[in-house]
Amino acid sequence: MSPLTDVIPKALISCVGVTLIDRLVSVLRTEGIETFTIGVGWKGTEIERHFDNHPERSRIDIVHVPEYERGPLQTLLTALDKVQDEQFLVCPADLFVEGGIVSLTMSEHVTDNPPRTASLAVGKSNRTGTPVYVKDSGLVAGLGRAVQDCSESGRSAMILAVNRRFISYCREALDSGEKRVVDALNLAIGKGEAVRQVNVTGRWFDVDNIESLLEVNEYLLRFSTPEIDGSVFVPAGDTMDIGETIILPSGIILESGVQIIGPSFIAPGCKVGSHCIIGPIVSLEMNAMVKSNSNVRESLLLGGSQVKTGVSLAGSVVHGSDVFQKAR
Repeated sequence: MSPLTDVIPKALISCVGVTLIDRLVSVLRTEGIETFTIGVGWKGTEIERHFDNHPERSRIDIVHVPEYERGPLQTLLTALDKVQDEQFLVCPADLFVEGGIVSLTMSEHVTDNPPRTASLAVGKSNRTGTPVYVKDSGLVAGLGRAVQDCSESGRSAMILAVNRRFISYCREALDSGEKRVVDALNLAIGKGEAVRQVNVTGRWFDVDNIESLLEVNEYLLRFSTPEIDGSVFVPAGDTMDIGETIILPSGIILESGVQIIGPSFIAPGCKVGSHCIIGPIVSLEMNAMVKSNSNVRESLLLGGSQVKTGVSLAGSVVHGSDVFQKAR
């Protein structure tokens, strides 16, 4: 997601009032995960500072990864040095996932007999994610590339329940120059380890580009109700028309002639200038500003962002005054 992520860690991007990592921690806690080990590299101190006053701080161990440039496997291995459990869950910090997927993956993994090295959440209807190929027995034959005499079962959500022996394959893959968790999985499978698929339903997004970030924004606006104190939320199918300028106690200012088309979300501290049209499918994060006579649709304005007077914006993420558009 560079150049956007050159200035802000992806996990700290806020979407519909909540950062990606806070939303993930909340879902995982609801799904029964008790403790968290988070490996951080670039701008890791910002992520650590973000959790200083977090309600789950006592459950979270932040691990700084000196050689994070070596890739996700290096980050994972450095974090796992702090984990003592025999079985645990591995997932990206920038993942958006619906409830139910994690608990199903973990429950099937811990009750499997004989025990598997890893259990991987796989969805048949998702368009994104790494392709997963399976044998007739139902065991995973490989990820990412076609395997002879095996069919594609679906796409991986990269929600992975594993036993400790999986760590040795991560280390071996890293030592051989690989960078991805997928590579460690393929190595384990190639050496005869049993990796099972867990068929899951529900939605997930691995937020790797502007397109997927905007997909998360749209999904949350359409299928959830934000519970952010002092915010304004207009649901799908509704429209809010502003006559005289209104100033809310949360610092939101909506000037005369503004129209907000749902689904749209406006966080505290935002200002929308006169005769703007906001929506549909727009999130304005904390203290964002849209100046007069602008039209913003299908976009996400990050905290403190600013849209100039008379601008028409669609399919974009705004950080500061910089506009990042999805590929056309």
